[in-house]
Amino acid sequence: MPTTNVIVLPTCSICRDNEDECLNFVVTKCGHLFHADCMKEWNRHERDRNATSRCPYCNNRLAANCDNYYGGDTDTLIRVHQLIKHRVAIIEDGKPSPEEELKAARDNLKTIKTILNKESDKLRAAEAEKAKIDAENKTLKSTIAKLTQDVKIIKEKTENRAAELKKEKQSRQKDLAIHAGEKDKLQKQIVDSKHFYEKVRNERGELQKELGKKIGENQKLRGIMTNQTNLISTLQAQSMQLNRERDQLAEKLNAIRQTYLGQPMQAQAAQSNRNQHHYPVQALQSNQHFYQAPQVDQATSDQLVNVLQGLSGGFLKLEREYEGIKKLLEENSNKDGGGRRLQNSKKENRQIQAYTEPSQDRLLHTSQATHFSSDPITDSIQKKASEMPGLVQKMESLAPPSTSAADQMIDPRLFG
Repeated sequence: MPTTNVIVLPTCSICRDNEDECLNFVVTKCGHLFHADCMKEWNRHERDRNATSRCPYCNNRLAANCDNYYGGDTDTLIRVHQLIKHRVAIIEDGKPSPEEELKAARDNLKTIKTILNKESDKLRAAEAEKAKIDAENKTLKSTIAKLTQDVKIIKEKTENRAAELKKEKQSRQKDLAIHAGEKDKLQKQIVDSKHFYEKVRNERGELQKELGKKIGENQKLRGIMTNQTNLISTLQAQSMQLNRERDQLAEKLNAIRQTYLGQPMQAQAAQSNRNQHHYPVQALQSNQHFYQAPQVDQATSDQLVNVLQGLSGGFLKLEREYEGIKKLLEENSNKDGGGRRLQNSKKENRQIQAYTEPSQDRLLHTSQATHFSSDPITDSIQKKASEMPGLVQKMESLAPPSTSAADQMIDPRLFG
């Protein structure tokens, strides 16, 4: 049986491929075998990292130009020619035939073509991948440039916005301080307003109480005023009635005188009667001046004087009562500002005085004239004197009822 020797090619520690027979192999001084292209790519990668070239397997330091194995530093990398020049073959005893060598050559060529096609495919795939990576790198670079510009713009905007926010913060702080001061002022005003409101509410309660009292007093005064108004109307009516009775008495007295004195003085007496309604005092004075009645006895004269004085006293009492009412009305008018009511009361006073003063004068002159009248006149006067007590009683009944100080507070505006 023939003996054979088998030579096994080493495996590259970088690419881990041992079937690439067409590639050149190199070995380092440290005894590790690599493909020449793999070692060249390794050294270029190390130079890109600015590192010293080292063995990929044991990390021993290599020379700087260790990749120049075509006439380069052969002390570091040694080419292995005899192992990659021929295929590994089985050496048989004897010389191989040419057919076997041709077949072996064809098989070797076919293997080389297969390896070449495979490497070509790898190269095309690597180039396509490289083009894709280059396009991606270009896109990424443009994206990075755009993002860098955007970052710059955003940074500027952020800085500007930060400055604006800082200014706005300062402005807000100033506004906040102002608003805090205004808030304190408003709170103080609110407290003052509450105190003022409480004060006004208390005053309002007091005023309402006082108003209630005033309303009650006003209602009471209205009732009193109604009574006083009715009383004044009654007094005025009775005063007018007394004046009429007084005038009638004076007319009767003059008629008695004219009858006693005779016809020669009828014309003058008629003229005197026409004037006595307006001027009763002057009429009595004229009668006294031109006609001297005969003397009467002292008792008759005293009796007549007493009657006339009683009548005059009744009128004076009525006048004093009216003066008291008028004074009360004037005081109330001065308190309430009722000037118009005061004028009305003065007008009424003048009207009463127009009745009372002539009556007093007439009574006075009549009493004086009795000393010169005759007996028929005395009889007539005595007849009328019997009617005087009734008149005096009427005048006394006209006295107003006594009222308290509160009841005398009469509002003259109620006489409207």
